[in-house]
Amino acid sequence: MAGRLYFTKFTKLIAVVFTIFCAMLISYNSVLGQHQETDASVLLGRLKESKLSLVDGIRQAEKANGPAISAKFEMKGDKLMLSVYTAKDGLGKDSEHNTLMELIGDATQVQWTPETEVFEDKPHIARSAMHLTAMQLTKMSLVDVVKRASTQQQGTVYSVIPAVRDSKSVFDVTVATPDGKSAHLTLDATTGKAMKERATARR
Repeated sequence: MAGRLYFTKFTKLIAVVFTIFCAMLISYNSVLGQHQETDASVLLGRLKESKLSLVDGIRQAEKANGPAISAKFEMKGDKLMLSVYTAKDGLGKDSEHNTLMELIGDATQVQWTPETEVFEDKPHIARSAMHLTAMQLTKMSLVDVVKRASTQQQGTVYSVIPAVRDSKSVFDVTVATPDGKSAHLTLDATTGKAMKERATARR
């Protein structure tokens, strides 16, 4: 009898703890979503301060650091930064035999003078290796992708990230629209055409 009573109390305790955990998880996800939305809003508001376009940054990065494998504007603290990942040894070599790196610098300066980091930590290596693999599966360069996206969505392209989905290479492209919102396109890496309806996020 005592054992059954103890089991009942323990079960109720587990139920209470689980309920509290679920509530905390929902609250955390809500706060995280609001934070990400705020960050995106800040970024969109600051893009006009950039002294160079995404294409400008890509071309500069590629001059001495190999082909670009992803590029985006992002906020780092209160600074608007332009980040470009490159494969210094070219697209013909896999990630294990390549030099995967990032060039990142203040986009609001007249001269973009990025700092360079060769990736050594696992998260960055894994992410850039995936970008490299996606670029190896397409004949399009990041500059080509920006130009294709610009013909399909009015605005300023501020992020181009390649990915591999269902063994196919695609590009996730984000565009700042003239009305101050953000539009996302997924482009087929073979045709350069949007694969699905554009989804526009609130500012």
